[in-house]
Amino acid sequence: MSSEAASTKYNGVQIALHWLIALLVFGLYAIGLSVDSFDKPMRPFIINLHALFGLALLVLVVVRIAWRATHAGPAYPDSMGPMFRKAATAGHGLLYLLTLLVPILGLRAFFFRGRPFDFGLFQIPSPLEGNHDLAEQTAEMHGLFAHLLIALVVGHVIVALYHQFVLRDNLLARMRPQ
Repeated sequence: MSSEAASTKYNGVQIALHWLIALLVFGLYAIGLSVDSFDKPMRPFIINLHALFGLALLVLVVVRIAWRATHAGPAYPDSMGPMFRKAATAGHGLLYLLTLLVPILGLRAFFFRGRPFDFGLFQIPSPLEGNHDLAEQTAEMHGLFAHLLIALVVGHVIVALYHQFVLRDNLLARMRPQ
């Protein structure tokens, strides 16, 4: 890849983290919405699985933020004006914030229910004392922010498609795997 092409593209780690996090966000959202459709005896397993993948999401987002802080992304296209650059920066910042906040709230609700993390071969007990009221309040906030995150992700996708197919500035190539 030429140096000019490299400067218009995220690096391989950033691309892999982006798509893995996107997959986890959509998968976790789908599981969260459908947990009540599972048979009652199966729900604790599904909730534990949701929590484990939520923890994985949290770890990957922290890694992504650390990587992004030490590895600059490509510059915005010249066609983007200052207002749109600020909006893009704010939108990305909000995506990072919500991808941190949603799993943190989910884990808090999980732990306030007094549930241990079950990794199959071992369990880690809840570090918090069970509190049904706080668990319910936190779970509501977790759900609300998960809806906001999905709405923001959908907006992110729409804007990316707008750039690609209306503005034709090839913005999607920045995040396309090699």
